Amino acid sequence: MSTIPVAKLPVPDLPGLLAFVRVAELGSFVRAADALGLSKAAVSKQVSALERRLGTQLLHRTTRRLSLTEAGQAYLRHAQAAFAEARAAEDAVAGTHGLAQGRLRVSAPMSFGVLHIAPWLGAFLARHPQVDVDLQLDDREHDLVQGSFDLAIRLGRLQSSSLVARTLAHSRVLLCAAPGYLDRVGRPARPDELGVHDCLHFSLAAVGRTWQFTRGDEVVRIALGARLEANSSLVLKAAAIAGAGIVRVPEFAVARELHEGLLEPVMPDWVMPGLDVHAVIPERRYVPAKVRVFSEFLQACWQPQPDWLSPRT
Repeated sequence: MSTIPVAKLPVPDLPGLLAFVRVAELGSFVRAADALGLSKAAVSKQVSALERRLGTQLLHRTTRRLSLTEAGQAYLRHAQAAFAEARAAEDAVAGTHGLAQGRLRVSAPMSFGVLHIAPWLGAFLARHPQVDVDLQLDDREHDLVQGSFDLAIRLGRLQSSSLVARTLAHSRVLLCAAPGYLDRVGRPARPDELGVHDCLHFSLAAVGRTWQFTRGDEVVRIALGARLEANSSLVLKAAAIAGAGIVRVPEFAVARELHEGLLEPVMPDWVMPGLDVHAVIPERRYVPAKVRVFSEFLQACWQPQPDWLSPRT
């Protein structure tokens, strides 16, 4: 029997492909090297070798910034799609035996991650010894696919309909201030009295500088200036404790300080819109066991009531 010769297909440069994707997504050879556990020189060498192999330039390099060429933009789209398909294949195999294993890359808001995810990680790792966790904390929302995240913890209203969400818990949003500040400036009883106070503002808040209050059937919206603005609720909490003013903050960030008397609720009979805590994943055919067990674990940690609820006396 004669055999039909099979043409040899070029083997993809997978290390170069991965290095290029990380550099393009993170915008830096240094950050890509840290993510890959390699030296900057090794990553640069891999990307250069990939460009030579393809016969085209993928990145514009200057001393100050990196940007994608037109060819690089097209190549990145195909590379990310290839990685997504590879991950789906792994998820399909892992799902057949339900074993939680592999590296779990998680994105979460900074203050929430520090206060209410990090303390539980030891127990999770002990329960699932074949799972490694890479937790990235940032109050800005990242694209899960481009950032190669398996799961993200997000607070409040979800902006993207392309995500699969699971609600894990709920947190009230409160106004609070240091007792010394309120003794000095006064304790407002109504939202329209906040104008004479120093207000502390979270600059990444989806609601902007308009604070909404409800009491019974009465709804009041107040647009306020801010003596202090920051992109971290931990910074604003520290400033409020020091007497800088009144802060609008999720209860999960100040429960301990309220219980210890370092902060005092302001206008507690007026309710502000709260925040749901969601675990979100990209739409995919198979949900890996490592993702499922992590979201279930966190939900169990915060049931029947979240650990940030202020202790009742």
